Amino acid sequence: MPLLRRLPRLEERLGPVRSTSFRLASRIANAIGAGSPDQDWRAFDRCSIILVSMPDQLLTAAVDEMAESPVRWRAKTVLLLNSKFDSSALDKLAFLGAATASITPLRGLEDRVLVLEGHRRAMNAGRKLLETPGVKAVSMARGRRPLFEAAVNFATGLALPLLTASVETLRSCGMSQPDALFVSDKLFQQTLRSYNKAGRKGWDGPLPLEDQQALRQQVQALFQLNPLLASYFFESALHVVRLFRKDSAWLKEIESDARPRIAS
Repeated sequence: MPLLRRLPRLEERLGPVRSTSFRLASRIANAIGAGSPDQDWRAFDRCSIILVSMPDQLLTAAVDEMAESPVRWRAKTVLLLNSKFDSSALDKLAFLGAATASITPLRGLEDRVLVLEGHRRAMNAGRKLLETPGVKAVSMARGRRPLFEAAVNFATGLALPLLTASVETLRSCGMSQPDALFVSDKLFQQTLRSYNKAGRKGWDGPLPLEDQQALRQQVQALFQLNPLLASYFFESALHVVRLFRKDSAWLKEIESDARPRIAS
C-alpha cells in the first residue's frame, strides 16, 4: 500500500475498499485513513476508477473474481499499483471493456518518479490521479515492462561496476577515496550532460577517435594493475564500438596484442 498512501487527496477521493474479508478491508481503510470497507461488488459499479493494490501472488485470483463479478467494466479504468506485473495481468478486465494500466514507482526514486504503462485512456486517468508537486509521472508503451527493467539495469546494476572501476583505478593512481569519488562523479555527470545535449554525438574520447595507441597503453597499464579490470575495460570498449555501429577492426589489432596477456 505505500503507493496508495501517497496519492493526493486520497481521503476525499477513495470510495469502497474490498479485500479477502470485511475485517481486513476495515483494517486497510483504517491504515490508509481513507475509504470505507465494502464487500458488495455493486458498490464498485459506481466507481469510474478502480485501484488494485495487493501482493502479487494474489493478483491472478483477484482478477478472476473481478471479471466474474456483476461490475459493468465497460468505460471503467482499472489501475494496478506497485506490482511486478504490467497491465497485461488485467487482460480479462480489458476484454470486458475496461481501460487498464499499471503504475510503478521507479526503484530508488519512489517518492519522485512513477512509471505508467498500459492503455492511453487509463494512463491519462492515472496521470491526473497522481498530479502532485515534486512527483514526475512518465509513460511507456504497453507490454514493454521487460525492456523497461533492462533499461533500469543498464542505469543501475550495470552502471555501478563502471563507477567502481573508475574510482578504484583513480585510487590506484594515488588519489584519496574522496577525491576519486569526486572526479568520477563529475565525469559521469559530464557524460550525462553531453548525452542530454547531443545524444550519441556527445560520445568522445579515444574510442570514437580510434586512438589505437592510447587504448593499447591503457589496456597494458590496467593489466599490470589488475588483469580482470583490463579484460573488463577491453571487452566493454569492443562492445561499445559495435553498439555505436563503428568499425572495430582497429580494436581487433589491439586484441591480438592484449588478449594473450589478459587471458593468461
